[in-house]
Amino acid sequence: MFQEKIPALSARELYGAFKSSRTIGDARIETFTGCDGLDVYNPCVPFFWEGKEYIAGRVERRDSERSQVRFFVREGDVWKPAENTVVLPLQDPSAAIVDGKLVLSGVNVTWPEQPGGPVFWQTDFYVGSPFCLEKLTSGPKQMKDIRIVQLPDGRIAVASRPQGACMEKYGCITKVGFTVVDSLNDLTAEAIENAPYLEKLFCDDEWGGANQLTVLKNGKIGVIGHKACRTYEADGQRLHYYGIAFAIDPDTRRITQDKMIISGDCFPAVDGKRKDLTDITFTAGIRRLGGGKARVYTGLNDTHVGSAVISDPFDCYEE
Repeated sequence: MFQEKIPALSARELYGAFKSSRTIGDARIETFTGCDGLDVYNPCVPFFWEGKEYIAGRVERRDSERSQVRFFVREGDVWKPAENTVVLPLQDPSAAIVDGKLVLSGVNVTWPEQPGGPVFWQTDFYVGSPFCLEKLTSGPKQMKDIRIVQLPDGRIAVASRPQGACMEKYGCITKVGFTVVDSLNDLTAEAIENAPYLEKLFCDDEWGGANQLTVLKNGKIGVIGHKACRTYEADGQRLHYYGIAFAIDPDTRRITQDKMIISGDCFPAVDGKRKDLTDITFTAGIRRLGGGKARVYTGLNDTHVGSAVISDPFDCYEE
């Protein structure tokens, strides 16, 4: 099951296999209040803090990508703004618990002073609680989708996602790197940038990344991620994002073949932010429910958050 290098299956290949055998339950659009005129999407996986269930979401106007990350608290079937919690000028939040503290990360974008100028970004990490977060570190320039999880021995497993000019010699768009550091103090841009690459998850003209790392009961690491491609239609380009899962052996760095776990057509239809963003599932991750089931949480079309009950994709890696 675990291999040094897996075949790079295309998004369409994975989608075809998934569509023919998928079992989806309670697929719904999550409701957020207190954000009139704004969209909430691309969340972290919900987590519990002091007995309450929280989620952090990307909040912005439909006609803009200048976003904030805000915390919401569950009340029944609704997510309401969480009082006295931190608001950060980030995109696409992710949450992990390390040494009993919340580690929240998100993409910090520097916008050009003049229209058409270059856009720069990096992943920033904050540590503390929903009510008080302090800046911990930043990842490498132009790198999104950096994810962490604390291992049983206290070390930190890290998944990176290099893209851009550094990928030219590989003839591809992006890769996923993996490394382990001793502590949060060692979570530096250099350590993340030097994470050795996993081979081979993506076709050369496709891209993706890790969105959630989970320690499995046998010590392996379950990964929820995304795989994306583009098509060209009569009215222009269209992007397609799908949720995937695979596992990593942190000792040998061997990985399993990736598989699709969710797609946008599993959910009620929602508007897209743009006409090319109408098939987007930017999957935050899963909450394991037991009994072979899990609830997956995902951004939809850069406008909404969806969740659904699926077969637990990690069960087979723990056998």
